[in-house]
Amino acid sequence: MKKTIAACALLCLMSVPHAHAATATVDTMLTKVCHDIDTAPKGSVALKAFVKKSLIHLCTAPPLIEAAKAQNAKHLTLAEIQKIDAEWIDAEETLPIMDALLTNPCGRALQNLATTLPPMSKGFAFDNQGATVGAHRIPNDYWQGDEGKYRKTVKKQSIEVGPIKFDKAENTQLQHVALPLIDTDGTVVGGVLIGIFLDKL
Repeated sequence: MKKTIAACALLCLMSVPHAHAATATVDTMLTKVCHDIDTAPKGSVALKAFVKKSLIHLCTAPPLIEAAKAQNAKHLTLAEIQKIDAEWIDAEETLPIMDALLTNPCGRALQNLATTLPPMSKGFAFDNQGATVGAHRIPNDYWQGDEGKYRKTVKKQSIEVGPIKFDKAENTQLQHVALPLIDTDGTVVGGVLIGIFLDKL
């Protein structure tokens, strides 16, 4: 088991060519993320292999990390975040903040990733309170802080593999995976969720 985890950790670290220079603390965090992926109760072997090969680098991707840190530095209150969330959900037209999250470096990084990964159905990153900081497509809500993906990644510094769902628009099954965003000192500054079309793995 230890050899399997070590091999997984090595694969994860080798998959981060464009990430921040890894420190020992970051190495330890990535090793834990790999272990949590392997031991997650949900997710097929194919899905877990895809995450480790193609998504693990997002944990330390600079555009996502910097977006989360910039949002964290604003020190918005939960009430302010929830106000934006309510306006977001009620909006009948695209709000300026939605456009901003699609066009900032974080959003563009996720969009660029989607062009290279056919299984990717959606993706967005969020800060240490669950506020969205960048997106591949406009998510249903702005605040993720009341959901499992936030609790698992930010609060528990782990991962979440969601249940399999049926996408009517694409007529296929999909599953989401949420990963922590890890700064150069090993601090978890937010999280990122990626939706995955299972028939394209």
